Amino acid sequence: MDRRWLMIVVLIALAFWISVVLYFGTRNANVSSQQARWAYRTLKKIDELLDFSKMPLFIQLKEKLNRLWFGNRKMPTVELVRKSAHVGLYMVLSIIAFWFALLYSRKLLMAILLGLSLPGFVAGLDEYLQQFRGRGASLNDVVIDISGTIVGVILCSLSLGVGRFVRFLARRRFRRVV
Repeated sequence: MDRRWLMIVVLIALAFWISVVLYFGTRNANVSSQQARWAYRTLKKIDELLDFSKMPLFIQLKEKLNRLWFGNRKMPTVELVRKSAHVGLYMVLSIIAFWFALLYSRKLLMAILLGLSLPGFVAGLDEYLQQFRGRGASLNDVVIDISGTIVGVILCSLSLGVGRFVRFLARRRFRRVV
């Protein structure tokens, strides 16, 4: 596929994902709570089958996320599900923004900057728009969104580095054969 067409496809994916993020963010408080409860019930059913919530690793992760996102307050698990959705949505947004910037500029620094700044801007806009839907704006949510953004950029940078290292090794091996 031509690089320009790939950029267009990624740009469309970026616009679509921003729309998804803003759609979920601008639901009124009742709809948002219903969506979180549905996700929580679904995860509970999966847990009944796999029984992962009693694993020490899961318990430690849950406690660490609770401390990171809520401080000393002990929040119900459904709130952790809600905040995990924030991380996931913004992680995907940062991944798409990263690859778009890399395709467009071919510079890693630009990819990192756009991968961090565009989702950060969308997070602020999302919280601002929530005020008009009967929900409050929360700086804590923006911080959680940005943590997902950072994870996405780190994953992209690592995958790019691993890909370049594998290509380097393949070229080196090819030169020895010839």
